[in-house]
Amino acid sequence: MDDTHSEFLELLAKIKVCEDADFLPLFKKIIEHTRGHFSLEEGIMEKYNFNEAQVHIDEHKRLLGEMEYFYTNALKLPVFGESYIKYYAYDKFKDHIVTLDTQLATYLKDNNISI
Repeated sequence: MDDTHSEFLELLAKIKVCEDADFLPLFKKIIEHTRGHFSLEEGIMEKYNFNEAQVHIDEHKRLLGEMEYFYTNALKLPVFGESYIKYYAYDKFKDHIVTLDTQLATYLKDNNISI
């Protein structure tokens, strides 16, 4: 999971400083990356009967929904998506990693589960 988180943070760093023409394609790539990452995590939670899975899955739905909302609006008005990325997304996903993903990682470690 750490590699996937690093890839995500690299994409966020890249989009924060990209040229205007690259913004929407990078934003879409971030959404696709996030969708794949969340799917992987949800499969792990299901496979190993993680007891807090529903809270984690609900947060995934909310975060992905927000990303898709801002992307859709950025197609019409790019500054809308840019403000989301620059002033909101990084902290939101960092909080998710520090709280919910750390909780999942601890559960896996405590149960001697390696992925």
